[in-house]
Amino acid sequence: MDFSDKTLTCRECSKPFTWTAGEQQFFREKALINIPARCPQCRSARKAKLGLPDRAQTDVVCAGCNRATTVPFVPRNGNPVYCSACFAKAREAAASREEAEVVSTPA
Repeated sequence: MDFSDKTLTCRECSKPFTWTAGEQQFFREKALINIPARCPQCRSARKAKLGLPDRAQTDVVCAGCNRATTVPFVPRNGNPVYCSACFAKAREAAASREEAEVVSTPA
């Protein structure tokens, strides 16, 4: 399914904000059904008011495609860090290697 950016209106401040195609795809992948009702600024303010911490975002360069991206953790131990697309490819490759090992192991 193709997604395109949509302009929504914030329930708190009534200002328009963009719900990006990437965010929409994330919602679909996670089976989230409620679209965002608040802009990112009001969402952050609400989380702070409730005492919920904001996720730390770290700017990194993807080890697969060398594009700049952000991740919700601080990379450690020199492990490679991937963008979402490259991470999905790496996960699929690891799963198929695992499956091949199980099939080739005699019972």
